[in-house]
Amino acid sequence: MFIAVEGTDASGKTSLCTEIFKQLSLGAQVTFLHQGRPEELTRQWVLNEYVVSIEKRNFSETNVVADRWHWGEVTYAPLKRPETCVNDQFGLLGVAGWRWVEMFLESRGVAQFWLYQPLEVIERRLFARGDDFVSVNDLREILSLYKTAAGATHSLEAKCTPEANSVDDTPRLAASIIRAAGAKTQAAAFLNEFPEYIGAIKPTALLVGGAVALETTILPFIPIDENVGEYLLNALPETLWRRVGLVNSCDVYNERFIKLWESLGSPAVIALGHVAAIRLVQYGVPSSAITTVPSPGCANEARRDEMIEYGMKIEQLVKESVK
Repeated sequence: MFIAVEGTDASGKTSLCTEIFKQLSLGAQVTFLHQGRPEELTRQWVLNEYVVSIEKRNFSETNVVADRWHWGEVTYAPLKRPETCVNDQFGLLGVAGWRWVEMFLESRGVAQFWLYQPLEVIERRLFARGDDFVSVNDLREILSLYKTAAGATHSLEAKCTPEANSVDDTPRLAASIIRAAGAKTQAAAFLNEFPEYIGAIKPTALLVGGAVALETTILPFIPIDENVGEYLLNALPETLWRRVGLVNSCDVYNERFIKLWESLGSPAVIALGHVAAIRLVQYGVPSSAITTVPSPGCANEARRDEMIEYGMKIEQLVKESVK
């Protein structure tokens, strides 16, 4: 399983992660990870850190505990490096990168937990211990940004608020988190066979592209350099992106595609371009199950209205397909 614990400074993350690690280590080998400030301020760097570096791991066979993962691009970047938040509040990831990471984590059964403490608690703790990176005066804004990040996740397993002064509460909470993470891992285990897929475990619709994945990753639609991945992930409405899955027709094909589609619950299939549609019919997907839209374009500000319209069109087709 992969457990990611997010939370403000002085919320108790280190103690909780240590306890989770301790309990998991009683029966299995565990890897501990910590994500801090990115070493290189580029989209490619952070996508590699949060996804590409771990994309080939099978979390049904290995245990990972992460003290923070990608939430820092929402919770600390606006405050500490606002120059990386020019177009939105998602830092180096941007909206498209955030969604891509979230869809990957969901498809791998990664369980995300927000360790929350009220402002007065974390202010008191930080004042007592001090910190080289944030000040007590930063905490109100940081806590507000954590609420934003929590609301933007694909799925948040729980917002955890242990008793601030209870030593016994940490072991109990750690055990509860391990149980929830185990269930999440088990629910997504069938997707271990399809590492080229990202998105919901049981999507309403499967969006199928026609392009080949980049050499750096087997995953579809990585959103870099204003490419089609950035266009598509920005275009998808807020009400839709959590309910779909993404895959490329040239990466999962023939019997494997049919097996993936059926394993996902035979959702509506949206072919992103005629090339993808033709391949899907060749693979054996009934033509009646396929709806075709044009391939996504390249992202740029001049085409923003067109991009929004494209996403709304996909959402409308999904609604019509599931009636």
